[in-house]
Amino acid sequence: MASAVPRPPSALEAVRPFRSRITLTYGLIFIEDLLELSYPWATGLAIDGLIAHQYIWIAPIIVAWTCRGAIGCFRQMYDTRLYTTIYNTIVTATILRQRSAGVRTSDVAARSSMSRDFVTFFERDIPTILTSVVGILGSAVILFFYDVMIGAITASLFLPVYLINRGYSRRSALFNKGLNDQLEHEVDLIDSNDPTRVRQHFTALRDWRIKLSDAAAINWTLIEIMSIFVFMAVIMRATFLPTTETGDIFAILVYVWRLMENLDHVPEIVQQLTRLQDIRRRIEAGASIEAVGAEIEKAHEHTAAEM
Repeated sequence: MASAVPRPPSALEAVRPFRSRITLTYGLIFIEDLLELSYPWATGLAIDGLIAHQYIWIAPIIVAWTCRGAIGCFRQMYDTRLYTTIYNTIVTATILRQRSAGVRTSDVAARSSMSRDFVTFFERDIPTILTSVVGILGSAVILFFYDVMIGAITASLFLPVYLINRGYSRRSALFNKGLNDQLEHEVDLIDSNDPTRVRQHFTALRDWRIKLSDAAAINWTLIEIMSIFVFMAVIMRATFLPTTETGDIFAILVYVWRLMENLDHVPEIVQQLTRLQDIRRRIEAGASIEAVGAEIEKAHEHTAAEM
C-alpha cells in the first residue's frame, strides 16, 4: 500500500528562493527592450547625419546596438544557468517526494516533465508580455516627442483596442474554463475505455479550442482594420510636416510599425493573462507544482497545435 503523497509546496513557494535572481533577469530584459526601442531614433539620427556628412551621428546606433548585444549575451547565458537551476531544484524535490510516497515511476516521470513547463512559464511567457508592453507604450510615448498630432493619432488606437480586448478577455476566460474543465476529466474518460465517451470528450475539446481560436482571430482582425487607417493618417501627417527630416520620417514609421506589430500580440497576451489568473487561483487553492505544470503543458500543447 502506497503511503499518502505529502502536500507539495505551491508554485510560488517553489520559486520564492529565486525571486531576486528572476527579478534581475527581468530587469535586464527591460533594459534590452529600452535599448531596442532606441534603434529607430538612433537610425534616424544616423540617416540625417550621413546626408549632412556629419559622421559622428552614427555613434548613437552603434552604442545602443553594442550595449544591447552585450547585455543580451550576458542575460541569455545567465538565464540558462538560472532556469536550469530552478528546474533541477523543483524536479528533484518532485521526484523524491513522489517516489517516497510510492507513486509509480511512469507517473513520476510525467510529472517531472510538467515541472519543466512550469519553469518555462517564468522563462518565456512573462518576458514576452513584458517586451510587448514596452514596445507598445514606449513607441507611443516616443511618437509624441516627434509630433503631438502623430502621437495622438497613434494613441487613439488604445481605447478601442482596450474595449475589444476587455470583451475578448471575458470570452477567453469562459472558453479556457470550459476547456480546462473538460481536460480535468480526460484521464478518467480514457481509463473508462468507452468509445462513445472518448469521442464525445475529444469533440468537446475541439469545440472549445475552435471557440478560443475564432475569438482570437476576430480580435486580431478588428485591430488590423483600425491599424490600417491609423497608419495611413500617420504617413500623411509625417510627410506633410514642413520641418521633418528624412531620418525623422523613417523613425516615425518604424515606431508605428513596431507599435502595431506588438498590438498584434495583444490577443496572445490576453490569453496568457487569463491563464495566469487561472494558475493563481489554483495556487491559492493549494494546487501543487505538478498540477500547475499540467495546466501549462496543456496550454502549450494547444498553442503548438495552432501554429
